[in-house]
Amino acid sequence: MLRLSFLLIASSCCYGDFSGYLKSFALVQDKVPVFEPNKTYQSQNSLRFMWSETSPKFAWEFHYEVSPVFRSRSSGLENQTLAIADEAYRLTDIDNTLTEDHKQQTYQNLDRLNIQLHFSHGDLTIGRQAIALGSARIINPTDVFIPFNVQTFNQEYRIGIDAIRYQAPVGELGEFDIGMVMGDSADTAALFVQLKRNVAGNDLQFSASRFARQSMAGFGIQSALGSFGFWFEAATVRGDEDYTNASVGLDYAFGDNVFSQVEYHYNGAGSKTPANYLSNRQTIPYQRGGVFLLGQHYIISVISFRTSALWSIALQGVFNVDDSSAFTSISAEYNATENIYMDIGLYRFTGDSIRISQSGAIELTSEYGTSPNLAFLSVRYYF
Repeated sequence: MLRLSFLLIASSCCYGDFSGYLKSFALVQDKVPVFEPNKTYQSQNSLRFMWSETSPKFAWEFHYEVSPVFRSRSSGLENQTLAIADEAYRLTDIDNTLTEDHKQQTYQNLDRLNIQLHFSHGDLTIGRQAIALGSARIINPTDVFIPFNVQTFNQEYRIGIDAIRYQAPVGELGEFDIGMVMGDSADTAALFVQLKRNVAGNDLQFSASRFARQSMAGFGIQSALGSFGFWFEAATVRGDEDYTNASVGLDYAFGDNVFSQVEYHYNGAGSKTPANYLSNRQTIPYQRGGVFLLGQHYIISVISFRTSALWSIALQGVFNVDDSSAFTSISAEYNATENIYMDIGLYRFTGDSIRISQSGAIELTSEYGTSPNLAFLSVRYYF
């Protein structure tokens, strides 16, 4: 499938629009008890090339990204702020690591490689593409195809997966969406269908999918409650692992420059007991089902301010109700020129730290208590 898309794109090599970006994040990370006794300095960089063309009968796109990462010291801890493409839901792929040593790694990602055929009744897309399901604002229970962790810095382009997908309009505001996701095994392949309809001013979403020998059925609604925006989304999964996830939330605009939203998320795949957090991460919901939160009950709030035409500020809080830990962040964005943006921010984590058992084993006592606080500065250039 990828070879077919590549040949079709290569045949149009003299046409299309070329663009991309260069991003650099510099961060200082606090020490981590037991694991890292000193501060760590890191530089995350991403260079993305994007090439595409659209015509009345077809469209194609190609995205490639290379990401050098430099650290002041080696670390065995997972980097939650960096999104690295893996082989999940991909039929075949290039090596995602170009170079790797104790302090420097260079990752690459062939993130888009597809062709879209336009028909009178809908569009057929073949190849590597981004697929996002659901209707909730922050955590989508029906979205199983590699959603971003809330701590990830660069969330501008969702990680692409290999699929054959057909989308057709239904009425004025609805859509029928069906697809087959390609993988090299039954655990990395999937089927999905989603129907969106607007009924009496309410946006409804019905979905079903089959992934990793699991079956999921989902429902979502977006509507208005007076001056508030409202959404609800739920998914029930049955198979080797049975669980139900749900999100419900409200948003409100305080004039033209202040926007807020709050969401409650129930994660049925998680655990109320922190001692089970690490073992749960090896289960199907976390490996193939798009789940990344470890507890069960969460309150997530976001508020953003536009202080001027060039400055904006955003605050976010993710609160694990079960273990009383929290991840909070504040960031400011400055539009320096038409193509250059700068960001500065702080991630703060609170909660109980790790515990050493009598046998000497390391045990988590909260989700966010062991995560290191960090500050970052970034520059983004778009071309």
